[in-house]
Amino acid sequence: MNVVQSSKSGRPKELHDLSLGKDRHFDLYTFVAEYGIRTREPFPLHCNCGSIVTIMPPFQEQFVMCPNCESSIKIIVLEGDPGYIIGRNHDGEPMLIPVQGSSKIALALTQEEKERMLRDVKEKIK
Repeated sequence: MNVVQSSKSGRPKELHDLSLGKDRHFDLYTFVAEYGIRTREPFPLHCNCGSIVTIMPPFQEQFVMCPNCESSIKIIVLEGDPGYIIGRNHDGEPMLIPVQGSSKIALALTQEEKERMLRDVKEKIK
């Protein structure tokens, strides 16, 4: 099933197989903690535009559409309650990316702890 959806910018977006997310292009990707899903509580999924998509239990989505900017967001579930993953910014420097749905405890790193982790990563990838 192919669906063409008009975005707010006026550009058409072609979506393929909306039920399974197969063979489709995603505008954004986000990481979600298994912890956030297991709590069986709704949790906010933040889009890059600042809008929020509320994920309701039972979790069944493989992707969601942002109601504000109409971006398609692929959801990648990570085991446990990781808090952060390590990625790279636009300059190629390591950065900590918060994992959505993580517990407040997993996300409660001090600025000093975050900086130390990034220093350690930089040393290991040299």
